[in-house]
Amino acid sequence: MCRLVAYLGEQVILDEVLFQPDSSIVEQAVHPQLLSAMNLAGFGVVAWDDESPSADLPWTYRTAGLPFFDRNLRALSRKARATAALGHVRGVMLSDREVVNEQNVHPFQYEGIPIALAMNGDLDRFAEMRTDVADLIPPELAKLVEGTTDSEWLYALILSHLSDPFAPAADPEELAGAVEKALRQVREVRERRGFQRQSAVNLVVSDGRCLVATRFAFDYGWYHEGWTFAGGERRYDFTTLWYAAGTGYGCHDGEWNVGPGSPSTSLIVASEPLTLDRSAWLEVPEYCLLVATPGDDRLEVSLRELDA
Repeated sequence: MCRLVAYLGEQVILDEVLFQPDSSIVEQAVHPQLLSAMNLAGFGVVAWDDESPSADLPWTYRTAGLPFFDRNLRALSRKARATAALGHVRGVMLSDREVVNEQNVHPFQYEGIPIALAMNGDLDRFAEMRTDVADLIPPELAKLVEGTTDSEWLYALILSHLSDPFAPAADPEELAGAVEKALRQVREVRERRGFQRQSAVNLVVSDGRCLVATRFAFDYGWYHEGWTFAGGERRYDFTTLWYAAGTGYGCHDGEWNVGPGSPSTSLIVASEPLTLDRSAWLEVPEYCLLVATPGDDRLEVSLRELDA
């Protein structure tokens, strides 16, 4: 089902987000706490640093391999600094029909477009609706799709609702509106085709300055017979998404997290808490949109009902 993590705020060493927490995104590749499956189909990260040369241009790392065996990733993350990051471990069903390659590794970010996307979820029967979704996307964006995942097509669909996806910075409200419009279009396609099986769409989109995340599912609780994996996840009630906002990300009382304090200057959003102690984390409500907008020396974090 995949796991994702996003960071936005004060400058950090990337290793402190990706590797150091006791339930880090790298650890969640094999030992997720709120998922009964491993995520072995690749790892990717996109990171921005306001103090780096060409600060608008993030550095990216994607591999179809496993992150905990990756010495290059560990070495780079110990030196790389970031004021924003989006990381993802990909999980797929155990099937010879799944395509595991670098083109399908999240986060997705097209050259010249500042916005990146990572997703935890699955659009059921997407192969049957791919052409419907493709028809909704302008050719100049559709031609950029390289992989086979539903997530990348959803990324392109969201971009198609921006007035200028190539603009150097995203408007948080426009980005949030684009996410909602894309999800409404997917719902219309599903209804037209009569699809009613559960399809979770937890995603994060960011340009390194703002962040938009969803906790959402189409037709929650509707499984087909024999879909034991999704049925097993019901003990968690809903595809999970958590966040922690505060000041000064670092090691506090032995655990890596944002510190207490107000106003918030740093934010972490993750499929599940990065620490075994979840007391400092808040669960994003079901069918909700989280929007983080930079302000004067602070982050404005709002939660709103998702109109999709």
